[in-house]
Amino acid sequence: MRLSVSRIKAFKSCRRLYELKYIENLQPAQKPEALEVGSNYHKLLEELNTTHHIWDYVEYSKEMAMAQAYYRYIYPKFHVSEAEKWLEYDLDNGDKLVGIVDGIADDGHIVEHKTCGSDITEQYEYNLLWDEQILAYMLMTGKRKVWYTVCRKPTIRQKQNESDEEFYHRMIEWYAEDTDSKIRLLEIERTDEEVEEFKRNLESIALEMNITKNQKANSNVITDPYYRNTCHCNMYGRRCEYSSICMHYDPEQEYVEFVKGEEYEHNKD
Repeated sequence: MRLSVSRIKAFKSCRRLYELKYIENLQPAQKPEALEVGSNYHKLLEELNTTHHIWDYVEYSKEMAMAQAYYRYIYPKFHVSEAEKWLEYDLDNGDKLVGIVDGIADDGHIVEHKTCGSDITEQYEYNLLWDEQILAYMLMTGKRKVWYTVCRKPTIRQKQNESDEEFYHRMIEWYAEDTDSKIRLLEIERTDEEVEEFKRNLESIALEMNITKNQKANSNVITDPYYRNTCHCNMYGRRCEYSSICMHYDPEQEYVEFVKGEEYEHNKD
């Protein structure tokens, strides 16, 4: 079995969600705006850190303003030597852990680009210590330190009669005030013991995932092993993206709000 952090998190959060997303290979046809902004921002940083020169075009968008803030406040003091690196790791049980790290820094350590919707606080930094994705990358690379670049999404709104270009430049200048709360470079370290504990937990979860898969395939099993966790239905103050089909999903039916195909089986984390 090919495991990713996204796949593991889905299984731990709600087995019904896991089934729809990774067994049925269903993906929402449209990304929420917040995810779209984050994805576009990552693409701009990948371009910058691959070519090592400023973009030769300008899009008057929120994500471009964020990327310009990165170029102004992060890039001069921190370089990524390799962007979007594919990682694989063979677990002792025969499963494979896979993922794509945002980058590798000049000092050889892991780089992750994060976006957030509020100020970068001590609590935010503390929460990064519990980031399972980074523990997975540390397991796969053997490294025990990660550089986080964190950029807050602009919260100002476009004024009436303000052009897209004017608003774009105002978003860039927004980062000049109270900069540390809006864009910052953070360093997080974990111990060998913490990574080893993550590996043991990961192998336990992988075993449970394999058992669940076999139970589903066994026609003699009456109960559905991919049961719902209703505590996840409204996590983070919003409805689960699969709520419209969760109760009455029919694999023979097509749903206009989702796309389905084998190409979605191994999503990037």
